[in-house]
Amino acid sequence: MSAIRYFRLVPWVFVACALATGAFRVSQATGQEAQSAAASPATPPDPEQGKLLFAQNCSTCHGADAGGGDGPNLHGVAAVLGVPAVQSIIRRGIEGTAMPGSTTLSERETANIAAYIGKLDSATNAGQATGDPHKGEALYNSSGCSACHMIAGQGGSIGPDLSRIGAARGPTNLKARLQDPGANLPQVGDGPFGSRWTQYLMYRAVEKDGRAVEGVRVGEDSFTIVLKDLGGKLHGFRKPDLRSLEKEPGKSFMPRFRETLSAPQLDDLVAYLMILKSAQ
Repeated sequence: MSAIRYFRLVPWVFVACALATGAFRVSQATGQEAQSAAASPATPPDPEQGKLLFAQNCSTCHGADAGGGDGPNLHGVAAVLGVPAVQSIIRRGIEGTAMPGSTTLSERETANIAAYIGKLDSATNAGQATGDPHKGEALYNSSGCSACHMIAGQGGSIGPDLSRIGAARGPTNLKARLQDPGANLPQVGDGPFGSRWTQYLMYRAVEKDGRAVEGVRVGEDSFTIVLKDLGGKLHGFRKPDLRSLEKEPGKSFMPRFRETLSAPQLDDLVAYLMILKSAQ
């Protein structure tokens, strides 16, 4: 064999070996998965392992104690929905919400997480507020919250609807948002390449004649943006027609209540928001 033919042949030999090795590994992995699937029905889920997996995969949204964060409080959820339904949600997500399905967790791992959630008693202190909801309701009304927020169809539409906020957020998360509403804004959507959408992000748009509009972004694409001002009016702009368009991170129409309410008053307001579980 000539040297030229030898060096042309060597790369193909390596490719063939690599493909053979890969095929063996796939076959081996498939066999292991089949064995695992065959063994799983006889092996009960492990809630302690599920607790570790929850901390790694779920706690960012649902809180370290599953008491709620950007995602809802999960204590008592399994008692209502059933553990199999919880496992199905973990695997498939909930369409139209920020809850994605898992593409990395195995069937066994999701079963372990669901088993852990199934042990979370709704009567525990996790996810429970310590203030007085009746005093909190009075603070809600006296602080002008209804001018921007809606509860059961009553109120403004500048901020998010709070009709079910107690089911969607935990008390720690709510208190943090009351203290600094412009920080850690909620996000929706999924995907690692910029497809997540930051809600209630403030912008300042300045037209070429100098007129400035400040508002919350409610729609945007490559060429246009729509802002909602403090009065609830929508303003649509073509980006090329603007003198400037700037994000205002950390800013919000909502006041920082840490500057106007005491710690007990904040607890009372959180307690009121936590009892808002439905639109009825």
